[in-house]
Amino acid sequence: MENFCSTPEMSRRNLMWVVYRMQIAVASYPSWADDIQIDTWMCASGKNGMIREWIVRDYKTGETLLRAVCVYVMMNKKTRKLSKFIEEIREEMQGILMDITDPIIGDEYGKNLRELDADTADIVRTGLVPTWSDLDFNQHVNHVKYINWILESAPDSILETHKLSAMTLEFWKECGMNSCLQSLSALATKDELPHRSTQNYEGVELELDHTIRLENQPQILLKGRTIWLPKTF
Repeated sequence: MENFCSTPEMSRRNLMWVVYRMQIAVASYPSWADDIQIDTWMCASGKNGMIREWIVRDYKTGETLLRAVCVYVMMNKKTRKLSKFIEEIREEMQGILMDITDPIIGDEYGKNLRELDADTADIVRTGLVPTWSDLDFNQHVNHVKYINWILESAPDSILETHKLSAMTLEFWKECGMNSCLQSLSALATKDELPHRSTQNYEGVELELDHTIRLENQPQILLKGRTIWLPKTF
């Protein structure tokens, strides 16, 4: 099975695309049995990367429900080192890369992602271990599992009163089987809410910083930020 968007030249050079950065912005959640429309396209990103963007709309009204952007970089399968987006591969992909320069999600969702440790985190979940069902065809932990691990370290009080509105993830290192991980989270907006306890954030927009790292080791696998809006009942 070939990798996502692999070309003949990539196969000859043992290259594959891997996700470096993912951004999701949710305007509204669809309801059960709603019909949705998904539009997606790809374009080059600088000299060494590629972007894939998605817009999810309500099929009947045309309302935008969700926007998402993934930034891919090229990696050598054998050396696990990043590779340049060489001209031969660009030529092979000319028919599928669109000429789009304006991103559908701005940098305001993911500036200055913070690195957390045991001293700076509000919550630390330890002993997280991937299973075979968490791996993709590159034998990496898939993105859905990372999101699940992030949510595991979010405070219960926020999960009960808020809904996830936006997310930015940066992947710094591969993760496979036999890894033991920590998921750390901290309230990014804590200094702006000096008179509230961590159990009372109802009605307030919140930002959480996240880090996933190897347990008992300094290596960081992921840095991220999530934005939460109050639920309306």
